[in-house]
Amino acid sequence: MNCLPINGLLMAATTSEVQWRLRADWPWVPWFTVLFVALVAGLVFVCYRAELSPAGRSYRLTLGLLRLTTIGLLLAMLSGAIWAGVRTGRPKLAVLVDQSESMLRRDVIRDEQPNQPPIQRETAARQMLAERPEKLLERLAASFDLELYTVDSDWRRDKLTAPTPSDSEPATTEIPADRSATRLGDAIAAALETGGPALRAVVTLSDGQVTKGRSLSVAADSARRLGVPLYFIGIGSEDSGADVELSDLRADDRGYADDLVRFQATLRTQGLAGKRVRLELLRRDNETAEPVVLSSQTLKIDGPTATLPIDLLDRPAQAGRYVYTLRVSTTESGPTSVPVVSELSHTLNVSDEPLRVLLAAGYPNYEFRYLKQLLERDDSIRLATVLQEADPRYADTDLTALRRFPNRVEDLDEYEALVLIDLDPTLLPRSAWDGLADFVGDRGGGLALIAGPRGLPAAIADREAFAALCPTQLSTASAQSWNEPAGFRVAPTSLGTQEPAFLLTDTTAANLALWDSLAPLFWRADIGQPKPAASVLAVAQGAAGSPPVIVAQRFGAGRVILHAIDSTWRWRFRVGDVYFARYWGQTLRTLARGKRSTEESPLRVDTDRTRYQTDESIVLRVRQSGRRDEQTPLPELTVRSDDGVERRVTLEATSEGYRGTLSSLPAGRYRGVVAALGETPSAAAVFEVQAPRGEAAQPQMNRQAMSAAAERTRGRFLLLEAASMLPEVLPTAVATPLETLPPRELWNRWPLLAGIVGCLVSEWILRKRRSML
Repeated sequence: MNCLPINGLLMAATTSEVQWRLRADWPWVPWFTVLFVALVAGLVFVCYRAELSPAGRSYRLTLGLLRLTTIGLLLAMLSGAIWAGVRTGRPKLAVLVDQSESMLRRDVIRDEQPNQPPIQRETAARQMLAERPEKLLERLAASFDLELYTVDSDWRRDKLTAPTPSDSEPATTEIPADRSATRLGDAIAAALETGGPALRAVVTLSDGQVTKGRSLSVAADSARRLGVPLYFIGIGSEDSGADVELSDLRADDRGYADDLVRFQATLRTQGLAGKRVRLELLRRDNETAEPVVLSSQTLKIDGPTATLPIDLLDRPAQAGRYVYTLRVSTTESGPTSVPVVSELSHTLNVSDEPLRVLLAAGYPNYEFRYLKQLLERDDSIRLATVLQEADPRYADTDLTALRRFPNRVEDLDEYEALVLIDLDPTLLPRSAWDGLADFVGDRGGGLALIAGPRGLPAAIADREAFAALCPTQLSTASAQSWNEPAGFRVAPTSLGTQEPAFLLTDTTAANLALWDSLAPLFWRADIGQPKPAASVLAVAQGAAGSPPVIVAQRFGAGRVILHAIDSTWRWRFRVGDVYFARYWGQTLRTLARGKRSTEESPLRVDTDRTRYQTDESIVLRVRQSGRRDEQTPLPELTVRSDDGVERRVTLEATSEGYRGTLSSLPAGRYRGVVAALGETPSAAAVFEVQAPRGEAAQPQMNRQAMSAAAERTRGRFLLLEAASMLPEVLPTAVATPLETLPPRELWNRWPLLAGIVGCLVSEWILRKRRSML
């Protein structure tokens, strides 16, 4: 990077000169002054002409002139005449160069090289000022004293360092510390304030985007009051440009072999109206293997800005650690553009260990029978069953049967998911429900409650632990149930379609149509209104009011799902176990994830969101399985960035676990890692801190704002191609008063008094020589 001679132009000393003018403080109006002088001159003429004296005409004329000279000198003294001096100099011109992040955008194509790739906006501005044939600064410096300002998150007076032909972009050492904002309005106001009366105009080279501080309209009002016109040279394309961004990737961290895994994200596009983008889901088995494209689709973008939901599926067949990458890229690019790519990664741990399930029912209804047969045949499930109304010797003949329901939490801890079908509460101790609450809330177990006409949920509503577990408000439920002769169908809600269990096909488009084609159901229970934190996953389509039939909620570390129906076995009609097995297999796996996560790590950490802005506080929550007391030490929570920087988070105990808050994190990707005191970290939460979009929000040139500001101040807006016209449209470079010098008084100087005395004495002597009175 070489500095051009422009620096000498900017640093040259300002030349000045002094102009003197005669000024008087005469109190009379001009016409009266002229009349007085005429009357006095006439009076003197008449007096000397009428005077009887031996002096000749020329002699008396000389005396009259002396008298008039005396009167004139007296009038000069009375006028208070002074010499007023003013120091003038060349007019000033402020030149502002925008070098914010948006000026690094490559969208300027030079006229002399139309086939070359576009260059950065900042590079085009510097080349136009100092290098290109325009040599704008050199031409302006011939008439004005230049003051150069650079503008980004701050503004400063600066020298111009322009790239030489061998340099394609400004050197990295010239990049300022903070390009994240543009304070263009503040910079114009600063130039107006420091320019003084010599400032004739302000010239700004920018894309017109203001992301911080005063707007251009406010700066234009200030310039208008001072009478300083604003001139803008617009740099950049008015097209917003192509941009794609993936965000908010949501997927499970753990799964099971042959389990359906759903990847959801948000796609935001800009400047791609009518064009297409390619969306791909890639997977690699380990960190060194080459990624494999699992699915690829092309999306058409309708508007200039669009926000699209992304929903992709995969079903890993084997256990292992998989790294998934969701990638989107533009598909249409010309010779002067570069494809835009955005991608997100996610790690999934897949297990092939059998799922431990306990199936308990009050009596052998069809739901119990078909579900028991299904789960017994599934090699990925290790099943145990309890049937309350079974013969005592039933457990001797059925390998899965238990003699009694495990009432203690230690016994329930052997399982990962429980399915309770219309249990008889009178055959269970009240402490059994407390054990179930501990199993779900503290141990992370999953619980499925299947309503029936005998006991569940109405007959157990008085159990406090069961009321807490149930996703609905049992106080609003009745013991009534409904037989629907016409039948109804289970219809997933918008929340339900986000659950893997409700994806009976691998394609989302055909899923809702499949649910409409399943066999109708004819009985449902009244389960009451959902709790505020519960999620309604499915409703009874065709029943009066479409009441909820499948409701779920988080309960501590685990999850509870409630069925108001006991006949999902009817989904086997004419299709066998295909959809019945897929629904229950995925439901049990979803319920079991909390228990398996708790077994791998008794501590869990999560955040209220996955994305934050730099000025927002991050709330981290830590949950610990099992009971804790006052002697339980606080876990250790550490936040680590991708570049290895760590920060300890101070935790405080809450009713649900522990809570910590972080603020002022720089932009980047972070992992919140938690571990018990003295142990190896085993749980983590990933979140991202993003800088405000600011400069990237509107990358196109803001021609409208610059044109309005120029018009308001009687300036001019020019495109980069017409920048050579700038010297011709600027105000005329006339000398500008810089300083008023101390005045030089004339009325009280001795030569003036000597002249008066001399004239009077001369007249008196001449009159005496001719014996005149």
